[in-house]
Amino acid sequence: GTGWLAWFNKPGYYIGDAGLHERFGIPSLNMQDNGQGFRTVTEGVISEVTSWPSTLAAASSWSEAGTQHWAIALGKEFKIKGANVILGPGLNVHRVALGGRNGEYVSGESPYF
Repeated sequence: GTGWLAWFNKPGYYIGDAGLHERFGIPSLNMQDNGQGFRTVTEGVISEVTSWPSTLAAASSWSEAGTQHWAIALGKEFKIKGANVILGPGLNVHRVALGGRNGEYVSGESPYF
């Protein structure tokens, strides 16, 4: 993709960039990973990134209000940093915790799902 140098991003790029040439007035998609916060790709923003509780921990709280506050604050941080697409969290039903990325999923155990 655009903006990669081997395994690292060029400064000013996101994990995924689409539509970098805004010829038709359509804004670009600035996609950024969300494991437990904004994926840090440059040392200059390390001190500006919040380490949030994992998605699974937020979902396990069974608190709709608490999860909503978490999601709004997470979205605001991404927007401030220029990302307009958050790559995650995902929705998954996992019964065996052997997958290394299970903490990034909202488990399907909620009666709302």
